[in-house]
Amino acid sequence: MFDHFLDLINRLRGLVEDYRVEFERSEALTRYCLVDPFLKIWGWDVNDPSLVRPEFSTEAGRPDYALLIEGKPLIYVGVKALGRQEKIEQYINYCITTGVPYFITTDGVKWEVYDTHLPKPLHEKKIAEWNILEDKPNEIIQKAFVIWRPNRELLRPLHPLPVRYIGENLKEKTKLEGISIDKLKVKPRQEIPYKKIVFPDGREYKLESWRSLLLGIISWLIDTGKIRREDIPIATPRSRKRYILNTEPRHKDGASFKDFKKLGPYYVETNIGSKTTIKWCFYLLKKYNVNASNVLLQ
Repeated sequence: MFDHFLDLINRLRGLVEDYRVEFERSEALTRYCLVDPFLKIWGWDVNDPSLVRPEFSTEAGRPDYALLIEGKPLIYVGVKALGRQEKIEQYINYCITTGVPYFITTDGVKWEVYDTHLPKPLHEKKIAEWNILEDKPNEIIQKAFVIWRPNRELLRPLHPLPVRYIGENLKEKTKLEGISIDKLKVKPRQEIPYKKIVFPDGREYKLESWRSLLLGIISWLIDTGKIRREDIPIATPRSRKRYILNTEPRHKDGASFKDFKKLGPYYVETNIGSKTTIKWCFYLLKKYNVNASNVLLQ
């Protein structure tokens, strides 16, 4: 395989040298000449729809490729013309919204792989990167091994690992500081013991009270476009006459919010205890298809 890979790297480098201007002008040419051959040598045959689906349509957006295992997307791939940068945060949101754990961005020369569900800032989600022109072939192989498609007889998705894990005990997992919000337990009159909330896309919001936990979750849902104007007002889980969020500080029955916080053009009812706050938090995360185990409190 190394000889085939070495031949491919030399061929790709030659193509970039001869047709750089064309690749810089055309994303389609970059995909066809630089990206497709590289995916194929790692087991992702772009001509096999059971493995690769180009222009994969989702409710959140349309990645350039979806790489499939057992018919389900494991990795989304975003491609830009040579020298251009993909909107990584946008694709991370695609992955989170549709439950896809990994994302690759490439311009045919620079490749980056992200673990989208790590509850860390964006730059810490990157688990591997390589450069076809600058890195040595053996280094590219070592780094690109994270996207190798496993033997189909294994019948399980491949979980890419950072290069530093190769040769180590793969059963050991990195321990993240903090606790996922689905494991949160509250005692009566307990003050919030955490300083910040970290979401799957790496965004962080400061915590000062239980009220700020609810505000942080609502802020993130608004900032990422999950809560849209047409969703407002949002009622509480148990009463359609009482609102969590509205365009004015009033409930459906006309009663004013007893204690509210303004978030942009919206108002949040915050006159609630810690247990109700947590119930509302879980309700909103579930309502907008966010896995609570991927939301971290630190």
